Amino acid sequence: MRRILTLLCAAALGVSVLGGVPAAALALEPTALTVTSDDPLLNENGDGFWESATVSVLTAAGAARWVLTKDGQDGTVAEADLTTEQINRAHGPYGALLPVNSTTAGGPLAAGTYTFAVTATDTGRAPTTKTTKIYVSTAPPLTAPRPDAAVFYPNDHYPGVVHEATFRHGLDPTILAWGNVAFEMLGDTADFGPWPVDPRDPLLRWNGRGSPQTGGAAGQSHPGTYRLRLVVGDDRQRVPGPLSAPFRLSAGYRGFGERTVTRKANATRTTTLTQRNARVRIANGSLHYRALNTDWRREPLVRTAHRVRVPRDRVAGTQVFVVVRGRWQWPQDPDAEIVTPDGRVRNIDLFAALNKRSMILSIPPRLIHPDGTVRFRLLWSSLGVTGDPHRTGRTDTVGVRVSTYEWHDLD
Repeated sequence: MRRILTLLCAAALGVSVLGGVPAAALALEPTALTVTSDDPLLNENGDGFWESATVSVLTAAGAARWVLTKDGQDGTVAEADLTTEQINRAHGPYGALLPVNSTTAGGPLAAGTYTFAVTATDTGRAPTTKTTKIYVSTAPPLTAPRPDAAVFYPNDHYPGVVHEATFRHGLDPTILAWGNVAFEMLGDTADFGPWPVDPRDPLLRWNGRGSPQTGGAAGQSHPGTYRLRLVVGDDRQRVPGPLSAPFRLSAGYRGFGERTVTRKANATRTTTLTQRNARVRIANGSLHYRALNTDWRREPLVRTAHRVRVPRDRVAGTQVFVVVRGRWQWPQDPDAEIVTPDGRVRNIDLFAALNKRSMILSIPPRLIHPDGTVRFRLLWSSLGVTGDPHRTGRTDTVGVRVSTYEWHDLD
């Protein structure tokens, strides 16, 4: 009897000292559940890519149910219980893979973000709900990007030709964000890539060397014919996508050169403006001068107007030189005036070269007329002794010297 009373007292003391058992300690443990998606993009358009999103469910529960809702909208889009086969797979080490598409959802899904929720229940455990996101695109079928140029020249450094291969991929933001799209270059003798598509750039770019992520700073250009191929990440694997039309990478490049177009002096003459105390005759296209005056004159004896055309292959923005060749008694005998595009006549005080055989005029680009011509006046005087019968001169040719590009073809 005493022993029973002792045990009862001990029990009563324990309750009074420890207090009541917390409710949380009496709660059921949650059901183990993992819900993830390595393939969250859905774009059902018949092209064979992203036709179904996939959700992975891993659980030891005896039953589970999924519910699909569209973010920002009330109501359920679709729901269903996991089948016995799916539950059995969910018990395995790799889990059950649940497809999300128009078949499982009961019809096509509008573009947007969806929440895929799974609730697992098991005897003796509390239900557990986990979610993952599904991203739906309604973009048109994936097509082969088209090269913006048939040939590009990565070794060239001057304007006027294409220096990198570019393609408009046309991928919508949802595919760029969740489609895991890359591209690669397939060549006759070598392949390069793949490289991920930059979602911030509407173009795919390649300059023939290195990686687009490094700006192509490393490596050499490999001439040849290439095609661009999209590479799609779908169903946990890399899938080859559309292939572009062929384009060519050229190893050629340009350097600066020089070209002079020369004509006979009389072929460039448009009119004779001044002829005082001098004789001018044309022989074999040259202008022959002879002074007749017997007094000192500061004004030029002969003034002829000329027009020359600037070659079209001139490097834009570079200086043009008019080269006048002939034979004069003194370097000061020839002179020139330039006619500006607005019709003003300006004397030329500085020459690129001036001697008894040639006179070279430097023509800034602003003095070239809109029709691509340079207009100037050629002046001739005689500084010889007044009355000397040998006071003569001759202008043979007028040329235009321009800077050009010279191709170095290494293909």
